[in-house]
Amino acid sequence: MTALLPEMTSAFQADMKALKKPNIDLSSLKEVMVLILDNAAESKDELRRRHRAHMLSGFPGIQECHVANRGDWLLLWKTTGELAIFIGIGSHDALLGKRGRGRF
Repeated sequence: MTALLPEMTSAFQADMKALKKPNIDLSSLKEVMVLILDNAAESKDELRRRHRAHMLSGFPGIQECHVANRGDWLLLWKTTGELAIFIGIGSHDALLGKRGRGRF
């Protein structure tokens, strides 16, 4: 597989900015993003095994994984062609919400 190029939505960029304010360590997030961009079979296997990566039902083409062992800290992305489009970072409720309160 060919490595993917990153693209970040404005929502993702806002999430990153919000994470930097309380000085949250982003190294775990960066490790997950590198695995996604690597796009190799081994990286995809590690994403599924260690980060519970999976396609979201009801959101065609969007994938979700847990960042490190931080519980409810999720990364949403989709791949298209040569791009990995990073969509959002946050809790399940903040991103997907209950009863339609999330962003998607």
